[in-house]
Amino acid sequence: MKARGFSLTELLISTSIIVMLLIAVGAVIVQTLHVQIFHLSRAESSRTVSSLAERLSEEARTATAVFIPSIDVLGQPNGGSYGAHEVDFFRRLSAGGDAYVAYRFDAATQAVTRYEYVPSTGGVAISNSDLAASGVAGFSAEREAVSSSGIVAGTSDPLSVSINYGAPELVGGNDVIVVQVQGISPKGVPKSVTTIHLASHAAPTSLALLAPRTKPTPPPSTKTYPFIILRPGFPVTPPHGPMHGGGSGNPELLHWIAAEGTAQFLGAGDSAGGSWFELSSFYGSLTSGVYAFRDKDGSSITAIISCADGPCPVFRPLPVSAPGVTPGSLAFTQTP
Repeated sequence: MKARGFSLTELLISTSIIVMLLIAVGAVIVQTLHVQIFHLSRAESSRTVSSLAERLSEEARTATAVFIPSIDVLGQPNGGSYGAHEVDFFRRLSAGGDAYVAYRFDAATQAVTRYEYVPSTGGVAISNSDLAASGVAGFSAEREAVSSSGIVAGTSDPLSVSINYGAPELVGGNDVIVVQVQGISPKGVPKSVTTIHLASHAAPTSLALLAPRTKPTPPPSTKTYPFIILRPGFPVTPPHGPMHGGGSGNPELLHWIAAEGTAQFLGAGDSAGGSWFELSSFYGSLTSGVYAFRDKDGSSITAIISCADGPCPVFRPLPVSAPGVTPGSLAFTQTP
């Protein structure tokens, strides 16, 4: 029997069917690869943001204070339309000394770098740096009062407390630093934003601790000093205006007094005696608040400043001589 071959028409039809099947299979493969790349890129972005969030949270758990400096670790303004691009952590070490860490976002490289530094005259001295996260599209940090954050459990109206640690911007307490991190967005991958709430371990809130029964330790020594704050311009010499009766030698100081307050010093042993000279070396001016500093022996001292009729006017923490001041009290001059 004579074998029959394919005609040209049949060959063209079969070839066309095979080509269409190959195109369909190729399209399915390409689409599958695109989906896999989409999910891999999305997972990689999430891992980058998640790992950065874990590192920031761990830094906060071991920090004495979390704060936002006005100048970043590289000496540039730490601000922008969406908030600060750097958040810093301060630790007061139990063995003595202080440690500083900064997490700085660089929009040009889309990376967050961790810096260890030491404050120095005119800036900071960086001792170490390493890459904390890459592929970051956005990073912003803002300070939020604990009374308005709504994230504290156990109370609906927590009291905001600020603790100063020897520098104008180095303020701890129970305020919350809110950090928002945005993952990089490769083509086809939507952006994701993660919000991180950072609070130092030394945040004074309504917190109770259960501890085993031990031998009680004596409470820290406390000394309280009443003081007055004199208005700018004291002392003066007559003549002066009708609202200023009396001169610098007159014991009647009522018209010169801007506020009356107390300073309470807490510390160990004799170091709580209250060295105004050492306090003034840490702070050039004071108002109502809690101020932490060290005495000449390196002991930690806490000074609590308050006034009778509200917040204290800003004053210089160097006592001045004033006639008629009650024995045991001090006088300070209000900052103009």
